Amino acid sequence: MDEHEGTKKRDRVNILWWCAGVVPDTLSLYPTEKAKYEGIGGAVLTTGVLAFLSGFYAVYTTLASGPYGLVTSIGFGLLWGLAILSLDRYIVSSLRKPTDPTTRWRQRIKETWLPALPRVLLAILIGITLSKPLELRLFQHAIGVQAEINRDRAVTAKRSSLTESSRLGELTAELKQLNDEIATGETRAKFLEDEFRKEADGTGGSQRYGYSEVARLKEAAALQARKQVTDLRLSPKLLQLQAEKDQVTAQIDQQMEAFRQSQADDFLTNMTALADLTANSPAVWWVSTFVMLLLIGIEITPVLVKLLSPVGPYDVKLDAINSVEINEALLKRDTSIRIANHHYAHAETAERQADDSLLDIRTTLAGNELQRRAAQFQASRAAGAGTTVEQFVDEVRTEVLTLRNAAK
Repeated sequence: MDEHEGTKKRDRVNILWWCAGVVPDTLSLYPTEKAKYEGIGGAVLTTGVLAFLSGFYAVYTTLASGPYGLVTSIGFGLLWGLAILSLDRYIVSSLRKPTDPTTRWRQRIKETWLPALPRVLLAILIGITLSKPLELRLFQHAIGVQAEINRDRAVTAKRSSLTESSRLGELTAELKQLNDEIATGETRAKFLEDEFRKEADGTGGSQRYGYSEVARLKEAAALQARKQVTDLRLSPKLLQLQAEKDQVTAQIDQQMEAFRQSQADDFLTNMTALADLTANSPAVWWVSTFVMLLLIGIEITPVLVKLLSPVGPYDVKLDAINSVEINEALLKRDTSIRIANHHYAHAETAERQADDSLLDIRTTLAGNELQRRAAQFQASRAAGAGTTVEQFVDEVRTEVLTLRNAAK
């Protein structure tokens, strides 16, 4: 007897039974059902533990920061795991499969699979949500490379945008025009200097060696061309355009440096890189899909185990207990309603009888009072009073109306 009580007590504290939402006292009567519900409880406990790990990792790698990041992540993981565990426990314990073998398949689907449909949809949503942190961990290196490429593209696009919105293009065009003029002048000056040299040494031109009149003319032309080139290089317009271009370029570089600093390695950046990898790489897409389907499968495991498990004696007993409790509650409710109706019916009858008796008493008293007043009127008329019958009736009517208003 003591051994049986000890076994029963250990059954009551079975954590897997608690996770499955069973009634320990009832399940203890059917030893063949224990393993099945321990398996269901294990599935529920597994989803809760995995939900804790997923929630912890998701927050720790994305949102948590500062000295309390680890504590915050653990707190959210516990809250998330408890929420999923409680939800699975409620759904598994509330799923009731028909125990009557004559129940038609449509009724069985309505009573079993339809209540589980919202949980399946929620599992899909949870699986998609929790798969992303795991994918960020699996493809960490590739995501870092892709994020760097995305940052370079963003920097290039930002520089192009800043350049188009500034005067840098206009200044560059004006400087290019002046530099082209300088290059043309430089080419002409070199050509004239070369002609002068050839004329002076007798290798070109008039083929006469020495500083002749032709050589002096060519020298003057070369010096004039060189002076024009020097004037162009030192022109105030060129210096002003170059200084303005340097200033605009410095401003753009400063803005680009601030833009680079703003390109942090945050959650959105990594998710964008993961999306680009998934779109461009079939291998990454397949792995990402596999991880997501794996988490979805883990999330719906407790519901599927409960739905696919056969009906056993514990289910029949629990259904019978549930039916008896429902019938008892309905009978108590109906009995209470009948008693209340009977009570209020008698109370209404008694109140009506009391009102009728009171009305009779008031009618009798009113009649006696009228007779007394009539006798007084007759006596006063016999004594010679001048009160008429109409006056007497008006007085009585006024008094009756006053009494009625006071009663209201």
